[in-house]
Amino acid sequence: MKVILTNLAATAALATTAVLLIADSGGVKECHQAAQEVTFDVGHNTCGEPGILRVGTPDRECRLDVEVEERTGLPTMGDVYEGTVDIRQGNNWYLADTNVLITLQADGGTRPDDAGSGTQVPVNRTCEVLRESDILRLKCIARRADLANEQVHTCEAVLTPR
Repeated sequence: MKVILTNLAATAALATTAVLLIADSGGVKECHQAAQEVTFDVGHNTCGEPGILRVGTPDRECRLDVEVEERTGLPTMGDVYEGTVDIRQGNNWYLADTNVLITLQADGGTRPDDAGSGTQVPVNRTCEVLRESDILRLKCIARRADLANEQVHTCEAVLTPR
């Protein structure tokens, strides 16, 4: 009986270790690109005004560095997906931010914070980068930051690399 209990304890410890190793390795992304930095002119922008967006990623790291003019209304953070990132081509990266306030008009449109009345709503925003022929387009969706996760606004912008 003692041998059986010892074997069960060893099996339980091994199973726990395996689960922890699998869970730990699941969060590691691998990126294979060289360091990049691209400056984009933001135009045809329904999220805000025209402006400048700078996006970069370090050598072989799955991290996105974002610098954007506030007037563009675009998220100030982003990330990359696993694999090879090509910023200029729009491959494997996106912009996002969490729990930001937008002001909704009665018709569902948005207004700048200083433009008068409206309802302020905390949202999470994501902007996917889509290549359409020779054009890079950011398509952004704002969803309520509560459990409802209801879509409340969409906008888009065209990115032109310098």
